[in-house]
Amino acid sequence: MKKNLLFFGLLLALFACNNTPKPETDNTSQEPKAPVSVNDAIQLLTDSIAMDSTNASLYVSRAKAYFASEQIGQAMIDINKSLQLDPNNIDTYLLLADVYYALGDQDNINATLNKAVEINSLDARPLVKLAELNLLQQNFNLAIGYVDKALGLSSYNPRAYFVKGVCYMAAKQDTASALKNFQLASEQDATFYDPVEQISRIYAVQQPPYAMDYLRKAQRQFPDYPTARYELALFLQSHGEPEEALLHYDTLLMQRPDNYIVLFNKGYVNYVYLEDNEAALGYFNQALEVKPDYLDAKYNKGRVIEQMGDYAQAMEIYKEVLKQKPDYTLAIDAINRIQNQETE
Repeated sequence: MKKNLLFFGLLLALFACNNTPKPETDNTSQEPKAPVSVNDAIQLLTDSIAMDSTNASLYVSRAKAYFASEQIGQAMIDINKSLQLDPNNIDTYLLLADVYYALGDQDNINATLNKAVEINSLDARPLVKLAELNLLQQNFNLAIGYVDKALGLSSYNPRAYFVKGVCYMAAKQDTASALKNFQLASEQDATFYDPVEQISRIYAVQQPPYAMDYLRKAQRQFPDYPTARYELALFLQSHGEPEEALLHYDTLLMQRPDNYIVLFNKGYVNYVYLEDNEAALGYFNQALEVKPDYLDAKYNKGRVIEQMGDYAQAMEIYKEVLKQKPDYTLAIDAINRIQNQETE
């Protein structure tokens, strides 16, 4: 349901629901409770609403639960009820903007967030979301302007710094300014992975001597984030540590055995760096079992088979690639290479 930013391969939706405060407890000796499912949360909130039907916050909370379970219609009903009860509830407007984002209705996002700013000009959250909206629309100067307004209200705003960093990367190709803002976001919130991911990518490209240590630190800091482990493995495989890269890929496959990209990477490491054609072929085949139209895996399977001396089978694979993508240059070159060898 949520869409992703198109800039620099960001694997996140800036309009993800992140307005729910973290629960607090003053009793650390309690037994840990099992997490409540979304459906259970909806039922609990429904029971609470039955006892207190004029509490706008309960409707907002249930709307968030409906939204999390992709029940957009039910979420909108509760949002409208909340606004009837309390037309000045900023949390309701922020959630409504998220819903409009999921629906692709950017005009209503803008109007909703501007209404929130009108209600409370001292709340930075609508300003940051307006910055995110303008970033998505590639209105970079406006986006930075909204971020600066938000930071003018409070210099503590890790998400604002992150959005500003993305603006510098996307609009100005100003890596130094982007890095500075990503670092500020990370320093202000040690649990915020997105800026760490971007710092890792900048270091990997521009400062390889620092990248290895930083990527290892990021993976230790965020052990439950597959992307952190994947970024480290990707860097390791191309910087002289292919065996360690494979260990990290193995861990990722334990978490998700059908991850065809990781299966492909294992095949690539074995083929290119370890020169183990049999192992490489096995992983490319596994990737293709999960995703039969994965052309990179199909092409590299052909390369392995070609290297093993079966030119006829390799040729057939390259032709299959070109049926799916006629301008796949590497497959064209491979066919020409085999044909040239046959005529010599």
